[in-house]
Amino acid sequence: MNESIDNRDPMPESGPPRKAIRPATLAVMLIVAVVALAVGVWAAPSLRNAWHNVAQGPEKSTVADGEGTQGKTQWYISGMHPWIIEPRPGQCPICNMDLTPLDPARFSREIVIDPVVVQNIGVRIGEVTRGPAQRSVRTVGNVVADERTVRDVNIKVGGWIEKLHVDSEGQRVEAGQPLFDIYSPQLFAAQEEYLLAWRGRDRVDATILPQAAADARELVESARIKLEYLDINEKQIAALQETGKPEKTLTIRSPHEGIVIAKHANEGMKVEPGMLVFRIADLSKVWVQATIYEYQLPFVTQGQSATVTLPHDDGTRLEGRVDYIYPYLAERSREVKVRLEFDNAHGQLKPGMFVEIHLHATAQEHATLAPVEAVVDTGRRKVAFVSLGEGRFEPRTVEVGATTDDGRIVIVKGLEAGEKVVTSGQFLIDSESRMREALVKLMEGTPAQASEDMPEDSPAKIPVKPSAEPPAVDHSGH
Repeated sequence: MNESIDNRDPMPESGPPRKAIRPATLAVMLIVAVVALAVGVWAAPSLRNAWHNVAQGPEKSTVADGEGTQGKTQWYISGMHPWIIEPRPGQCPICNMDLTPLDPARFSREIVIDPVVVQNIGVRIGEVTRGPAQRSVRTVGNVVADERTVRDVNIKVGGWIEKLHVDSEGQRVEAGQPLFDIYSPQLFAAQEEYLLAWRGRDRVDATILPQAAADARELVESARIKLEYLDINEKQIAALQETGKPEKTLTIRSPHEGIVIAKHANEGMKVEPGMLVFRIADLSKVWVQATIYEYQLPFVTQGQSATVTLPHDDGTRLEGRVDYIYPYLAERSREVKVRLEFDNAHGQLKPGMFVEIHLHATAQEHATLAPVEAVVDTGRRKVAFVSLGEGRFEPRTVEVGATTDDGRIVIVKGLEAGEKVVTSGQFLIDSESRMREALVKLMEGTPAQASEDMPEDSPAKIPVKPSAEPPAVDHSGH
């Protein structure tokens, strides 16, 4: 078999065809590069000299005109290139424009704005005062029965309930009121034992057999105590002595007054010892269980006054107090349980009801207070602008505390009572303040020490080391 050999060239790789650079385009690029290099070589000494002058600090010169203060340094700036700042008059090394005098007031941290501009941008002023810092905590809670007033009625003998005197939950009962009648063989036997002991006591002559008489009296007392331990009161025992016959059923009475909040009995039902039959709670005092967040803990103390508002009646407010702050918190929600106690003589607070809670607290009795709008939070620090009058403002770094209910904030450091602060329009003043701060640091020869509020990649935060002093440049030839 003849083998055929394919001498064809392999297929070229897929992809867009490359375009050749035109000679005209290449020539233009070379010309632009040469011009840029020439400008850089020509302007580099002047720029290095200007930056070195700024970094090393100015020579002391006096203001020429009569308006200046003798002995103060006069700086000159280029109107077209504001980074060109010279300590002596001359021309800009870039555009050959005359340098203009720089206002010495711009070197200070004090900000001066035309009063007309202040009025137009809506700057408002507030006063720093001194007084109590009152803070309230608002939350919600649910009403529950006071656990200290809850009583259970348990049965102590086995038997059957013959009759219910309290047949529904929610009924109010008084102490000693009948709850139910029970038939119990054990109770019936206890009655017979007492009657036998009672009758035998009179048959023993104490003069003839004094010891037997004493034993008979002890037997009667023991039988009486047994009946009392089975919740048979003295009146029922006296009636038993009077009739001389045991009763088939005995009445179990309520040991406390209150409201029946749980009922587990029906007529004819068989009951066993230890069974819960009724639960009674005194609702003349109730608890309100509330939750607060972790950061609100400093404003809540035991014994603190509290107010609740009923959901169905906004006009009704009940006064109470903080009874207990639980010593633990919920890990997931970061909430702390707080228990409040309220008088409830009229039954307005019902267990299970949700209420709004207002806790009153005084964070400080004597605190320096400023309008909360006066503090500008930059993220790393907090700044307030003090009004010095006639359009003059001074930025202050302040330390703050808690906010109050009337829209003020506690000033820990930075402001004093009686000072005036800006409460509206601070952002325009803040921008001017940052420019002044950067200019002051530039004049001090520390351009690398920029404001803390500037981003990390800001040019002002890039350290610059001035090189050795370059030869002086004659600006007259430019």
